[in-house]
Amino acid sequence: MFDSTKEDLRDILRSAEEGRLQLPEFQRDYVWGDADVRSLVASVAKGFPVGALLTLETGGEIEFKPRLLAGVPAKDVRPAELLLDGQQRITSLYQATRSTQPVRTRTPKGTEVERYYFIDIKKAVAGGVDFEEAIIGVPADRVIRRNFGREIVCDLSTPQGQFEADAFPLNLVFDSRDWFYDWRDHWRARGRDVGDLERDFHRGVVDRISRYEMPIIRLDKRNSREAICLVFEKVNVGGKKLDAFELVTAIYAASGANLREDWAARRARIIGSPNRRDVLSQIASTDFLQACTLLHTRELRLARAAELMRDKGKIEVKELPQVSCNRDALLGLPLHAYQKHANAVEKGFVEAGSFLNEHKIIWHKDVPYPTLIVGLAATFAILGKAAQTAAAKEKLARWFWSITLGELYGSSTESRLARDVPELAEWLSGAGPHPRSVDEALFQRDRLGSLRQRISAAYKGLHALLMRSGCRDFINGRPTDLMTFFNDKIDIHHIFPQAWCKKKGIPPNVFNSIVNKTPLSKASNIAIGGDAPSVYLRRIEQRQGLSPEALDDILRSHLIEPAHLRNDDFDAFFAARMDALAGVVAGALGKAVVDEQGADEAEEEVAAEEMAPEEMARDMAEAGDTDNTVELETA
Repeated sequence: MFDSTKEDLRDILRSAEEGRLQLPEFQRDYVWGDADVRSLVASVAKGFPVGALLTLETGGEIEFKPRLLAGVPAKDVRPAELLLDGQQRITSLYQATRSTQPVRTRTPKGTEVERYYFIDIKKAVAGGVDFEEAIIGVPADRVIRRNFGREIVCDLSTPQGQFEADAFPLNLVFDSRDWFYDWRDHWRARGRDVGDLERDFHRGVVDRISRYEMPIIRLDKRNSREAICLVFEKVNVGGKKLDAFELVTAIYAASGANLREDWAARRARIIGSPNRRDVLSQIASTDFLQACTLLHTRELRLARAAELMRDKGKIEVKELPQVSCNRDALLGLPLHAYQKHANAVEKGFVEAGSFLNEHKIIWHKDVPYPTLIVGLAATFAILGKAAQTAAAKEKLARWFWSITLGELYGSSTESRLARDVPELAEWLSGAGPHPRSVDEALFQRDRLGSLRQRISAAYKGLHALLMRSGCRDFINGRPTDLMTFFNDKIDIHHIFPQAWCKKKGIPPNVFNSIVNKTPLSKASNIAIGGDAPSVYLRRIEQRQGLSPEALDDILRSHLIEPAHLRNDDFDAFFAARMDALAGVVAGALGKAVVDEQGADEAEEEVAAEEMAPEEMARDMAEAGDTDNTVELETA
């Protein structure tokens, strides 16, 4: 619900000065530069349109903390409207045309300066002159100097100086009568008649500004929370649209709560210092809100179910509110609910990080789905210590690997997460069956051949499962843990090197698959180089003093049959390792791998194409493959 109209600029600026028109607190600060102010004033003086304003009537479902426009004298007034779009324009016009204080603006180089604006009367009425040239910006003392301030060019600090220069103070444009009387008297005493000049300036400039009308779109306070927040998201703030966190921050600010500071402190504790939990380093403010919202909406659903049982003796699902973590639910999270659940959710995220590390997901880029962290955190927050038992963690792991290897969070993530968390909490506590996602997760054996990039959740999952199964590094023989992962720069690398595979005519879509990759240190990857496995294995044995039997044991920890590598038999290696990896997947899922054909290779290719080339190149560079970089077109 909205209304569009026009209103006199004079009345709009008066409303801002009186505090009836204010800004929502989260709006960015006034940032316009001197050139912007001049251009705006010139447009208004010429009667040109400068765009519509967007305001919101206060007193509705959503209350945002207000603040006065920059330059408006301090006062404690409840606004009637909030200015959603048009802050820079109205602030510029208020400070330039109404305020007694100088305009705080910026030079083209970004230096903050204070300026008073005057209009050169003769230039303003002269034909063939760009009006912006008639607008004079002077320092706060209203004196124009040159030669590093030693020489005064023009002193407009007094009315007499302004009269002599025929420079009209722009901040008197809405109350100019006395200034023009004095200007006329000043020149009449000197024998100069400025009557015609005054008339032309009034008609051409003063009247246009003082009578200028601006279109306004006013949002009615009866609009829903969803509608108002949608408008806020569309309003550009510094080139960045507001996300749900910014909007909730603004809503909470009206109650005196600073969500931004609270989140910053919680995020620091979640990520951890000095022992940084890298796996959690990319969690966003909205992730935290999602987890809180899941707990809140689940609580509302349980309360309603208890109420129905008490009143009717039965529960009808259609009468229960939905558990949700979508944008609308986030925007509807009450402050009291956030404050109630935030501590448990914070601990839940820490536990989620520990859970991921236990399953050898250590680097943030190896998290299968960021949303999984939200689900884990919410589950730990709901169950507390009940989720820490061996039995509960075993169930939790099965759900986690079902989502990851079944690639279930590729779409409709929020709705699936909202379904999974309550079901997961009931299953872990022994109050319900396993989540439906566990049944829905399927893995086709041929999918192993089409997993080629870190953009796939299953690819990341297999990388972690190999480390979890105890694979040891080719060079130092150490298994992966938090320290070795980063110290040894472990990543997933080719077993049969790319250079060798290309020489043998093996297609890139085959040798780049997860079947031909394994977690290795940077040193091991360098040692492999681009040689045949039989060659690099002998080199490793000689340089590291390893016996063939010892190195064979290390290879088997990677589910590699040593004889196939020593014989440089790629086909035999590939078939055997595909069987071995399928077994690992089956163990994680708790069900057999599907043998039918139909791996969705096309979907994998589309996903690769959608990844920006520079992002792919960066990931490859970070992976440290030195046996030769994967060509983008074969990704």
